[in-house]
Formats: sequence, structure tokens, C-alpha cells
Amino acid sequence: MTWILLIMMIWAGVHAKEYISDYIVNPIVIDADLSEWNRASVILLKDTTAKGDNQMKIRSLWDEQNLYLAYEVKNDDLQANQTVLDHRELWLDDMIEFLIDPLNEKDSCWDENDLIYHINLLGQKKDDRGSADCGTNPEWNGEAKYAVSLLGTLNDSTDTDNGYIIEISISWAEIGLKPVEGLKLGADFACGDKDGIRNSFFDWVGARPFRSPYAFGDLILRRDENIIRDEKQ
Repeated sequence: MTWILLIMMIWAGVHAKEYISDYIVNPIVIDADLSEWNRASVILLKDTTAKGDNQMKIRSLWDEQNLYLAYEVKNDDLQANQTVLDHRELWLDDMIEFLIDPLNEKDSCWDENDLIYHINLLGQKKDDRGSADCGTNPEWNGEAKYAVSLLGTLNDSTDTDNGYIIEISISWAEIGLKPVEGLKLGADFACGDKDGIRNSFFDWVGARPFRSPYAFGDLILRRDENIIRDEKQ
């Protein structure tokens, strides 16, 4: 089993997916409005499991203060129940996740620098950081800012919904790094879909379990002077 894990870690490190996050001059307003995101490239993911049919677009931008993320999810039946911080079943709602390994260690340990957020459609979160023994520290609570916009009705299966948008800013102070061009963060992005008694989950890199830093892709910071010049005009 150890050899299998070692081979998987080596393969993942060589074949890591990449996403380029561009620098912006003006901070993103966290209001679940994507009008400020036209300069960001897009990751398009589709739920190919037999349980769900969601689609998700992920975008990222950055400045000196924050890393910004935007999730645009196509979902025809919006469902969420949990309103309590860190509720153990929040991950069973319609929700998104992001996972970051700031040091991009590509190992199997969920350690103290790693972090995860789950955010559901009611605007509640469940988050944790890793621990020295490669477990989780659920007592940790992050301070990322986020906003949720529903494109439909919540908990009403009699109609057809369009989906939702979740916009996020997480400070570099919380991540624990100073942003510079070329910085590579280990990252994964995931979506959970609650349809009746079924739940489906899908993510960018196919990590199982999701807290598997060795499988994470590379989120790479870039300063494109053409983008910066256009934004200043």
C-alpha cells in the first residue's frame, strides 16, 4: 500500500494540472457579481458521475492583499439545510469547496499549513486546517470573505433552477505567504450536489479523498503587464 501511494504521489507531482491566476490592480468587490471577472481564465468542470449533472466554472485572480475565487455552478435543484458554523453535515448540502496547500508539498499529509473551506447555499461554512499528525483541526476558523447569489429558489423541487454563484476572497495573511509572480500553490476545487436522497461530488484533480495534497493542481500567480495596463486605462 505504501508503494502504491508513493507511485501515485510521484505521478501526481509530474502530471499536476495548472491554472494561471492573473494579478489585478483594483480589488474585487465580494458581492457574487461576476462583472469584474472578465480578465480571469476559466476552469470548466462537469459532474460525470451517475448521480449528478452539475457543471462548474472556476476563476481566480489576486492582488497584494487577497487571493480571489469565483464559482459559477449550473444546478437545476438548489438544496441546503445547514445554518450552523462547522456543522458536520454541511458538506451534504449543495456547496463548493476549495483546498489550498500553500507550500505545495505534493505529499499525503494534511498538515498545519493546509486549509479547506466548504461553503453552502445558505452562506454557512465548514472549514479546517491540518495538524502536525496529518489529521484535521476543526477548531480552526478562517476569515475568508464570501458572498452567495442563488439563480433560483432554495429547497423547492417543484421548479427548475439555474444554479448559483459564490465569490470569495482569502487574505494572503491567512494563507501564510507573500504573493509574488510565479508562486505556485497546491489547490483543488470541488462541488457537492444534493439531489433528494442522493449526493454527488466532483473536483478539479480527481483527488480521493479530497484532502490529498499530492494530487492537487498548481495555481500559479502571474503578473501580465498587458492586463495591468488595460485595467489602469
